[in-house]
Amino acid sequence: MNNKVKLINIVSIACRAGKVMSGEFVIEKALSSKNNIKLILLANDVAEATKAKYEKMAKNSKVLLRYTELTKDEMANSIGKTDRAAIAICDEGFKKVILKILDN
Repeated sequence: MNNKVKLINIVSIACRAGKVMSGEFVIEKALSSKNNIKLILLANDVAEATKAKYEKMAKNSKVLLRYTELTKDEMANSIGKTDRAAIAICDEGFKKVILKILDN
């Protein structure tokens, strides 16, 4: 199984466990309220302005931001939504597993 499939699977599991937030407004609000976001994942086909916005939000909130090889559609499908450029992981355990997959 390749890393892309592993990433989709673990994000799906995290979503079913209630440890995923998605959508620009939801993530931005959670970051500003010091919610427990551990990791932000960005799709590989997001616009430059979107990248810059999430990079700024992550830096200001001191949250790790990682780019994935998933497209917006693949990312959205993995959590049962449509058109998601970013998702936030809210669990340290899932964060560690996802980083292990991304670093391979």
